Amino acid sequence: MTAPISVLLPLRSATPFLGEALASLQAQTFNEWRAVLCPVGAAATALTAPAAAADPRFRVGPAAATEAAALARAADAIDSEYLCVLDPDDALAPAALAELHAALAARPDAGMAYSRHVLVDAGGRMLGPGPLCELPYSPEALLLDWMTGPLRLLRTAAYRRAGGHTDAHPDAIDYDLCLRLSETCAVVHVAQPLYLRRIHADAPEVARWAEGIEARYAAFVAAVRRRGLGARYDTALQVDSWHILQPLPAQ
Repeated sequence: MTAPISVLLPLRSATPFLGEALASLQAQTFNEWRAVLCPVGAAATALTAPAAAADPRFRVGPAAATEAAALARAADAIDSEYLCVLDPDDALAPAALAELHAALAARPDAGMAYSRHVLVDAGGRMLGPGPLCELPYSPEALLLDWMTGPLRLLRTAAYRRAGGHTDAHPDAIDYDLCLRLSETCAVVHVAQPLYLRRIHADAPEVARWAEGIEARYAAFVAAVRRRGLGARYDTALQVDSWHILQPLPAQ
């Protein structure tokens, strides 16, 4: 029987917190889910067997050279109504799937629901709330501030309609996807902090900090062009990584 929610976990070669991530998934109050372990690169494939053996609800998806490709291939194969991505460094609050599922069920027009999150360090010490998720959402605000991450439940149909994960901006695959979703469906913000986002030295967003800034800017510029704003606005990337959208000078 198909579960309503498919949870995709991209497995990189080093996943020291994978056990905690899987345990948080098994502790969900909403238990109608299935997980797909998505190995990124050949070195990650060896991690899937012991993890998949831990629970019959875990299965292994096709390996791919990049995270975007691994997630896209797994998403192509699912037949669940909803999907979400759980990073193996992170953890879900027990009510995470239940709250996001209820939010989307109450809004048939919405294709994505996202929650607030809390930052934690490698030892699990709380560092405070993720600041961007405190901001009010709008498709326009998302151009300048990425407030829709990292926990998002998506209608699978909306995910596919928006084009899914792609390698167009390899260090900003989630931001790029959120921008495209914001252009094609309504989005719901769940106010509860339902996700623990782990910050540590080997996390991709830390190890590839500069690359991430450049990739998010490129995704922003692509979204500006898709939305037909290029004729009226200029774009720039400041040293502190803020995106700038300003009117073009009068001709």
